[in-house]
Amino acid sequence: MQKKFVALVVVFGVLLLLPFSMQAVVDLRSDKRFLSLDIFKDAVYTPFKREAAIAAAVATLDSSWRAARESMAAGGDVVESTEGTVSALSDLESVVLAVNTYAELDSSEPDYKALMNADTLLAALEDEPESFPAVDSCIKALIAEFGSFSLARAFLGVKHYGIWTSRYLRAFEHKVEDENALVLAVRPRYQLAVWNIFNDPGEKVVLGKNPGPRTSNLETQTSPWLYYRQDVEFLVQPSPLDVRSAKLDNPIQGIAKFRDQLKAKNVELLVVVVPGKPSIYPERLTGGEASATPVFGHGKRILDSLTALGFHTVNLYDPLWAAKADDAKLGALYLNDDTHWTPRGAELAAEVIAGKVMKMQADSAVSLSLKSKYANPAIEYMVADSVADRMGDIGEMSGLNKFNVFKVQQVTGHVVSQRSILERIDMAQSSADCFDSVCAKYNVTGDSCNRFGWKMGCEEDDTLFYDTTYSVFKDDFKKSEILILGDSFSRIYQTDAPVNAGWIAHLAKNLDLPVSSIVSDGGASTLVREKLARKANVLKGKKLLIWEFVERDLRFGAEGWKDVGF
Repeated sequence: MQKKFVALVVVFGVLLLLPFSMQAVVDLRSDKRFLSLDIFKDAVYTPFKREAAIAAAVATLDSSWRAARESMAAGGDVVESTEGTVSALSDLESVVLAVNTYAELDSSEPDYKALMNADTLLAALEDEPESFPAVDSCIKALIAEFGSFSLARAFLGVKHYGIWTSRYLRAFEHKVEDENALVLAVRPRYQLAVWNIFNDPGEKVVLGKNPGPRTSNLETQTSPWLYYRQDVEFLVQPSPLDVRSAKLDNPIQGIAKFRDQLKAKNVELLVVVVPGKPSIYPERLTGGEASATPVFGHGKRILDSLTALGFHTVNLYDPLWAAKADDAKLGALYLNDDTHWTPRGAELAAEVIAGKVMKMQADSAVSLSLKSKYANPAIEYMVADSVADRMGDIGEMSGLNKFNVFKVQQVTGHVVSQRSILERIDMAQSSADCFDSVCAKYNVTGDSCNRFGWKMGCEEDDTLFYDTTYSVFKDDFKKSEILILGDSFSRIYQTDAPVNAGWIAHLAKNLDLPVSSIVSDGGASTLVREKLARKANVLKGKKLLIWEFVERDLRFGAEGWKDVGF
């Protein structure tokens, strides 16, 4: 071989090994695990370590369940007796579900379903003592199945979830891309150079052609609008129901199966499809004139199909499009360099969804405890303005925010807080008598009655007695009849700044009812249902499940639209 070719091979080999070599040096000099050895470890070590951990977890489950049975037989409280078993079962689930460093057990696997079934049965034991034989049989079956070291199970784990599977390699690749020291050092400056030379914001981002008219004093005329590429691709690629998309999961079939599962538990399903940013603001993407007549894409057509098939649905497309007419006065409905809506958009969604829930109540499609203020409600809500700085997620995807290419956008959210109404007293007395009566009931006398930190309203026959101290809004899984499953559109402003100002909190305020929620960023098609399946006992007492997901998930939802068992 000629020397010049040898030199080229050497240079190529060095360049090929440089990222891994540099990462190995960084890992050795830090407290982080040695990322480059993950593949070797998961091939020869993790399967056997997992089996040993499973056996240890089952031993704990066996002993805790024996103790629980003895305690219940002696008349002990079910919750206290099974506390150790619940913890041991949770530990076993953690070990079994994590097959290796990068792959988790699929929800369609029999082992997954058996664990979830045991979890659900155990959670229901307090209210259904007659189910004890089923719980006992289920836990004993788990102990028999996982109680011994199994080479066969280790082999199957390697075969279906090992280092040669696409699910493992894809996750490993993403981890390397996210953590590799060389990539982290070089990529930002490369992206900045591409932006400065070609005005290209990156492979995940589409730059709007026209920033559009100024919509508020917080948005400048030159603020660029960024779009998430998947939002745009969803509109231009074939519908998920098109024959050309035959390889994709059918979302309508997945939604129908979930509705039937909920109906078996006497829970109604309400489907909320959130329009992507380009569906509501196509003119800022293309640079054309704003159309007076909306032309929506696949998302709206699939929503209409669900409605025609008898599903309970919420149409956010038309209200959001109509609300654009007030943008100049109230501000835009979506953020400049973010996939999500502004607080205004979130609050409009909450209003529309609340209206649909109340219509379902009026049509007897669901029976909720909708209450007026004077019908002894448990909670009263109020809102207060709160300003927060938002750095958009699309701007973060571009990698250019490190160089302040895109500006922080300031938003004003309306934070929801709550206070408990202790009771309603029916008494036709004077205000003074009312004050004395209520204060005496709670052992408060004299002038301190008026300084007790409680407010009493005595209005003829209606007397509300409630704590005047407002606390932050929070999910109430025990008292709520409504459970919300959602993605990042449910998370934004709710658990991040300004906090408790998202559509979930505003829905509770609009309905005057407590709600509860399970949220999975980017995973509302399947991952959030898998979260629910792991703790299906949260459906206890629920009458309505509101399932929110963004329209792009109809095609690009993480893990597709799998059948998730409960």
